[in-house]
Amino acid sequence: MDKIKDQIGTEIDSLADDLFTISDFLLTNPETAYKEFKARDYLSSFLEEKGFEVEKEIGGVETAFLARPAGCGQTRPTVALLAEYDALPKIGHGCGHNMIAAASLGAAMVLRQILGVKAGGIVLVGTPAEEGGGGKILLAEAGVFEKIDAAMMFHPSSSNIPGKGMLGRIKFKVEFFGRTAHASGSPDRGVNALDALVLAYSNINAFRQHLRPDGRIHGVITHGGEQPNIIPDYAAGLFYVRGASRSYRDELLDRVRKCCEGAALAMGCEFNLEILQPVVDPMKRNPALEAAFKDNMMELGIEIDGDSGRRGSSDMGNLSHYLPTIHPWLAIVGPETACHTAEFRDATVSSRGRKTLLDAAKMLAMTGWDFLNLPDLRKRVEEDFSRAR
Repeated sequence: MDKIKDQIGTEIDSLADDLFTISDFLLTNPETAYKEFKARDYLSSFLEEKGFEVEKEIGGVETAFLARPAGCGQTRPTVALLAEYDALPKIGHGCGHNMIAAASLGAAMVLRQILGVKAGGIVLVGTPAEEGGGGKILLAEAGVFEKIDAAMMFHPSSSNIPGKGMLGRIKFKVEFFGRTAHASGSPDRGVNALDALVLAYSNINAFRQHLRPDGRIHGVITHGGEQPNIIPDYAAGLFYVRGASRSYRDELLDRVRKCCEGAALAMGCEFNLEILQPVVDPMKRNPALEAAFKDNMMELGIEIDGDSGRRGSSDMGNLSHYLPTIHPWLAIVGPETACHTAEFRDATVSSRGRKTLLDAAKMLAMTGWDFLNLPDLRKRVEEDFSRAR
């Protein structure tokens, strides 16, 4: 390991108490999407004390912020370290966003110290509402990332992987409209909206047999009627379709729409399908940037695991179509423990979680250093971004 990276590791270790305090504060003060005011103010104040200038409410998003090393001015190239800090309803930080924020802050602080007056190529972006709110999408659309050349973060996991694909996702509500009647006395006068929804669900379920491995469809019935003796004139469901490419995701939505249309036609109902925001894009991976992160994993002796093939969705996918990004995964639990659980939440402050937090901060800082100081790496990153779909 060269002297700079050795120094990065030492400096991150010296910040351990600070980073654990950040993670613990977020853990004990969980806030859901677009309500992360305590997190925004706490993280902003911490960064200001460490010599950063902080701008809140960037991109028109109240709980977002952007921090730059004070007195440096922005230079190019610029790398953004991303801090997520929203929690899940009921179980809090069951996705480990408390660790994500702490690791990115640690990497930003150490890079600022090592780069000194040349630290203008570092920004830290507080990105709220990853859990269903699409905060990064709003920030990207508002131009927050226009003068940034790469973005990176890490995510806690059950395995150590420098990068993997994520699925694009469309969330939609489907409604069926029929006509009420007494279910026993005059059933012939009714048009059953619930039957139409159940038939649509069955159509979709039959279609799922024919999905490619990179496609997913799942949903729930959210409204099925009022009383058993009243034929429902209204029924509704909420569904997701997911695909590893934009085109396949959209193709699945079209097929699902036809499943609903056929059910409505069969039952004599009207139907409406409404796409709900945000629409999430699949991850546009950058092999060169992932390889740089992988090299730093190996520098720290982190054993790299195989990819299980399990996939979710994130607004990081949308951001990856604006600029080169990485979203590596580092283990805090074994494969028997799932994300979005209380067990995963508790693991973020376990001894293993603490070590992973420090390792993540080191690897982000090391990879950020590589990107800012190696022109050949930046060239390969840009070539990968240009050729990727």
